[in-house]
Parts: sequence; C-alpha cells; structure tokens
Amino acid sequence: MAARSSRRLVTGVLLAVAVVLPVGAVLLNRERPWAEYAARTAPPATAAAVHAYPPGKAAPALRLRTLDGGRVDLAGLRGRPVVVNFWATWCEPCVREFPLLAKAAADHRPDRLAVVGVLAEDRPAAADQFVRRNGGTWPVGVDADRRTAAAWGVTVGLPHTFFVRPDGTLASHQLGELTQATLDRQLAAVLG
Repeated sequence: MAARSSRRLVTGVLLAVAVVLPVGAVLLNRERPWAEYAARTAPPATAAAVHAYPPGKAAPALRLRTLDGGRVDLAGLRGRPVVVNFWATWCEPCVREFPLLAKAAADHRPDRLAVVGVLAEDRPAAADQFVRRNGGTWPVGVDADRRTAAAWGVTVGLPHTFFVRPDGTLASHQLGELTQATLDRQLAAVLG
C-alpha cells in the first residue's frame, strides 16, 4: 500500500512539474517582451561602425518622457554639445560603455556637454534601477513606441550613439560599443 502511495505521489509531482515548467516559461517571456527584441537585434560581432555627417544635417527631433517622470527635449539643449545614446539594460555593450558616458559627462561638465539616454525596448523600472546604481546623471527618455528610434534610424542593434553639435546638427553616429578612443575622437568634433 505504501509503495503504491509513493508511486502516486511521485507521479503527481512529475505531472505537476511537466505542467508548471512550460507555463512558467511562457509567463516569464510575457514579462520580458524585450528578450525577443534583444535576440532579433543583437549588435553585430564586428567592430563598431562610425558614420560622420557633413555639416548642416539637423538632428531629428527628440521629445520623450523620462524615467523620473520629467521630459527631455533635444531642442532645449541647443547651444550645447550633446551625446544621444540609445541603449537597454539587457544589452551587454550598453552596460559596458555606461561608465565611459558617466565619466565623459562629469569630465566635460565645464564644456556644457549634455548626455541624453534613450531607453529602447526595455522595462523602465529595470533601467531606472540600473541608472541609479551606476551613477547616471543624465535624463533617460523612454521610447516605448519606438518612434524616436525610427526617426533616428535606429533599426537594428544596440547601442547607437549620436554626437550632436551645439548648433543642433549631427556630427557622427556610432553603431556598437563605445571605447575610450572612439568616444574621445567623436567628442572632440562636438566640443571643438
């Protein structure tokens, strides 16, 4: 009798696990819609690609609600050099380059450098925690409907970083992880 009860218990536990695991996996993916985006838009394995713009090409509009409930508007930063960084917490290169952006923001405060983050396909709560934990001092706009990303030509891969001159024109755009050398070189063009 005890052996039969044990077998029923084991069978019941195995059946419950067989049902719960697939359902749990579905629910986890439902809570993380950005995971599918991450797989679809993983940055290329090759070196970062930098594109320089000719003088006079205006930066696209950028008006977003920020993680802290405020607003960021690129037009309001006219007269200052600006770095616009499209990123997400699930993006490993984005996470690795974050300290470089924090250091640049601090080092170039006297130059009035503005850094603006644009959260792409990520949960605002996760991004807010990450920014606070890692010393981000700049506004991070939430691009929930991806309209801003589309206007800026951010269609595949992260991170994308744009360097905007004080007159509001684009100087350069980098797809892929910033290094200290690529950041310094592109900052020189907008800080000039």
